Amino acid sequence: MTLHIDGQRRSLLVDMNTDTGVFLFAGVSLPENTNTFFEPVIEELEDYLKSPCPHTTLNFYVEYLNTSSALFLRRIVMMCEAHLAIDSLEVNWHYEEDDEDIYEFGLDFQSIFKKVDVQLIAVKDNPFSS
Repeated sequence: MTLHIDGQRRSLLVDMNTDTGVFLFAGVSLPENTNTFFEPVIEELEDYLKSPCPHTTLNFYVEYLNTSSALFLRRIVMMCEAHLAIDSLEVNWHYEEDDEDIYEFGLDFQSIFKKVDVQLIAVKDNPFSS
């Protein structure tokens, strides 16, 4: 099963491939109603975690996000951290080389998690930029 949400000007591209265990969150996250936007994402993740793939990868290519979106992204990682073996979970925070704000957010994001290692990955250009 896969959940796909097309990215819009104010909302993330979400591609959760539960067959491969590779999840993508990319773009800008400023939805009008954050709870409504992330509800199907959380539901899909809850279902996935009942019978996960041997390896799960979370890829973040975020350009900009608001505080409520940041809380949901943290919740996603926390759910995975709580239900998956740490050696089966990969979390990648991609940021453009010259984007200090997203890099610093990645550092903050990284510091929240005690068990999972959040990889900060510099990219020349965000392939999901709007």
